[in-house]
Amino acid sequence: MTVDTAVPTTPATRLPLIITALAITAANFMNALDMTIAVVALPSISGTLGASPSQGAWVLTTYTVCLAIVLPLSPWMCKRFGEVHTFTGSILMFALTSWACGVSSNMELLIFFRALQGLSSGLIIPLSQTMLLRIFPPERHGTAIALWSIVSVTAPVLGPILGGVITDNLSWPWIFYINIPIGFGAAWIVWTSMHKIETETKKIPVDAVGMFLLAVTVLLFQLILDRGHELDWLGSADIRLMINIAVIALIAYVIWERKEPHPLIDYSLFKIPVFVVSSIMGVIFNLTYFSCSVLYPIWMQTALGYTATLSGLVMAGTSVLPIVGMTLVGKNIARLNLRYLIVSGALITMYAIYLQASSTTESTFTQLLVARVAVGIGFTLLFPPLMAITLGSVSQERTVSAASFFNFFRTVASSVGIAIGISIWQARTVFHRQHLIEELNPAYAEKEAAFQVMEQLSGGDGDVLWAITDQMATVQASTLGLNDTFIVFIVVAIPVLFLALFIPARLGPKPEN
Repeated sequence: MTVDTAVPTTPATRLPLIITALAITAANFMNALDMTIAVVALPSISGTLGASPSQGAWVLTTYTVCLAIVLPLSPWMCKRFGEVHTFTGSILMFALTSWACGVSSNMELLIFFRALQGLSSGLIIPLSQTMLLRIFPPERHGTAIALWSIVSVTAPVLGPILGGVITDNLSWPWIFYINIPIGFGAAWIVWTSMHKIETETKKIPVDAVGMFLLAVTVLLFQLILDRGHELDWLGSADIRLMINIAVIALIAYVIWERKEPHPLIDYSLFKIPVFVVSSIMGVIFNLTYFSCSVLYPIWMQTALGYTATLSGLVMAGTSVLPIVGMTLVGKNIARLNLRYLIVSGALITMYAIYLQASSTTESTFTQLLVARVAVGIGFTLLFPPLMAITLGSVSQERTVSAASFFNFFRTVASSVGIAIGISIWQARTVFHRQHLIEELNPAYAEKEAAFQVMEQLSGGDGDVLWAITDQMATVQASTLGLNDTFIVFIVVAIPVLFLALFIPARLGPKPEN
């Protein structure tokens, strides 16, 4: 079927529009949820399937890698099979591979199906954006962007909470089974509502060589980031080998793409200054946002003794205001000054990171929650206008390519930010621990009172006293190291303030080509 849809057709009445929008949003929610829902279930998965913790981590890594790999391929998929076919097919594949993950009897099978799940996820992310923009008229694109943004910020936060509850009360396979009714229901609604307005299809060849080289580069790059802090980075022969192969594959990819008539990425997007600037801002935002969102709950559980559920409740503070705030921003985005929104959002986000950087072992649940609520306010003001500018700077025909490009580099930036954050945190923890141990000398007059308390706790046993002292030093060093790490990310976010000067203050009409 080759139906021309230069002007997207919306459902005839309000009810079909709402139902279709909710179905598209549900597919994106299901996809975003699975990025984090397995985090707290890894110990249970590894124990049930007889795998080591490092093998269990591949359940997360494989999903992320395959998601990033397939993103550049989504424009070709849409041109070859149509946007509606591709989107509904990817939702069905996600639901089926979720079932396969749940019934996997060993870790190898689980990782394989998790990889297939990631491949389908990489198609859902950009297409859920473009499909929402297609069904809403141009004057309501702000609402569409708000819907997508709300899901993108709430689902990853709810993932660990929901994963913990399901794993504790049912069993880990159910974190995958819940996707089955959502996926089949969403796919049926989208197909029923939109198959008559399918986009034009073209039989164009796929750049298989470029896809292979890019996949090798992304896969090795992800492995380097995941394993680098464990293997001492360049001190490991394995890391050096992976870096060499990744660099060679990247150079080969660049050389190959220069002569490829059908490249994976629409490089003409680089000629659009607004698109490039907004993409850079998106990369910086993801790098800081996701690194802080991953490190903070880890610190709460290791330093404060919070349970997965309790730390998840703190992190849920991020989604309290965006649920309402993004709807308001989205509805009024055409009338608002985008520069002011982005600058305000960046400043509030930086302040929120500062609040997290000020956390101590004495911080209360309320103080930690307030910091995450502030993060949510910054996200509400920053991300919707950033996404609107990015997708609004290209023509309708290039929206899928722009969304794929934008999300590909945001995904990579998230992995980079998490890896950098963990490395800085570990290095600064070692630094502070060394200095704290040096200062913990009972001979110092100012330390006598503290040691008297610890001696009472240890009952005068020297071994117990040292164990208590060592544990206290480790917890304090970890907290100080986290503080230093967040300060670094505040500095990293500063360029967003200056880049905001190069974006338009108002949304204009979409270009025709």
